[in-house]
Amino acid sequence: MEVERDVEIEGELFRFKQHTKEEDRELIYDYKKCNGCGICVYACPVAAIELGPIHDIALGLDIPPVIIDHIKCAYCGICYAFCPFDCFDFYINGARVDKASLPISLVSHTYKYEDKCVECTLCYKVCPTNAIKRDVRITRQDIEVKNPPEIKGEIKIDYEKCNFCGICAEFCSVFKMIEKEPQPYDILPYEKEILIDEKECDYCKLCEIVCPEDAIKIEGGKLIDYELPEKIAEISIDQDLCSHCAYCEIVCPYDAAKTIKPFEGKLSLFEARMYRCDPVGCAACIKVCKYNNVWYVSKDKSRVDFNEDFCVYCGACENACPYDLINVERKSVFSKELAYNPPWREAWENAVERIVNKTKVEEGRKFIIEREEVEIAEEGEFLEKDEEKLELLSKFIGVIEDVLKRPVYRRAIETGNIKNFEEAVKKYASSKIERNKKQET
Repeated sequence: MEVERDVEIEGELFRFKQHTKEEDRELIYDYKKCNGCGICVYACPVAAIELGPIHDIALGLDIPPVIIDHIKCAYCGICYAFCPFDCFDFYINGARVDKASLPISLVSHTYKYEDKCVECTLCYKVCPTNAIKRDVRITRQDIEVKNPPEIKGEIKIDYEKCNFCGICAEFCSVFKMIEKEPQPYDILPYEKEILIDEKECDYCKLCEIVCPEDAIKIEGGKLIDYELPEKIAEISIDQDLCSHCAYCEIVCPYDAAKTIKPFEGKLSLFEARMYRCDPVGCAACIKVCKYNNVWYVSKDKSRVDFNEDFCVYCGACENACPYDLINVERKSVFSKELAYNPPWREAWENAVERIVNKTKVEEGRKFIIEREEVEIAEEGEFLEKDEEKLELLSKFIGVIEDVLKRPVYRRAIETGNIKNFEEAVKKYASSKIERNKKQET
């Protein structure tokens, strides 16, 4: 079967193409999405993917974190199925392959429980990949009904009840949240204080209604004649952008989010060697963890530390550390498997095993045969032709050719099992001699 392979580069996209008489396959790799976790390197059944200099890439080197040999590539889709950050796309005859249709595929999902969610701002403010959106349906500024200027009052917030969800601030401009950058050791996106600008307030008391904790009270005000919709905003989650870090799950005070991570494992540091850690000059682990924000600089320890609650055990930090201070252990892979056994099922199961054990597929051994130098007879000297030896050599070569016709013995040479090959030659040669004797008789 004639196979044509080619690669095209379009900006950050590498398009690897395979064309045969029966079908066309295309594997697309977006290197800007890739953080060098190496899952695809372990998963690849033909050792067509190699890891690049992840430490340098984490520090700013703009090159692909993995290198794909499109000649060796089997275009099987295994890298596409197991990439936790959707850096790959896979097409057959122009149609995008559904991961669920492959023999085994990675499972990860972030759920929103509608009956518990109050559509507040916490989850979308802390999401490191902007996978969570909050669609605001109405604000106080959209409502024309207002109290007359003579209505006066006072806004009071009960901070013992308030969980700083941010609903009041996004509903009415009177309230201002003091935002701060979420950190792995403190993911709340706001300071625990709310600023109030009463000059803009008409004391309509709608903020009392929208507050889910009954933490706001308007003294002396008057509820305006306006009925709010059932939802003043709605939270949605884009699963394609989600890194399943669990920031939303942990920050949510209403248990309205649940994250299913692709891997289960353990993250640890080699404490005995941590004196080598240079969080100021390096910080590669912090920079490479661009999807989950697991790492931070510990003020107490004066070196890097982590919050394992947000880790998906991808392994990018381990690959980026120049001193091998980080160990990412994967204990299990959450996968979806087809109910029937499709062709090459074993290759997919082996990929899962290699991902867990962090091992690469073994390539067939290559042998180099060195030619011995033969002395050339000087001019005027000729070697006599030994017909008997030539005949014996011809028979011996014929035996080897016959043995090599069988795939099992060719495989023996490729894997270095020379003893098995020698025994096959002897056995075949002796059986051929017996056949020749019988024929002569």
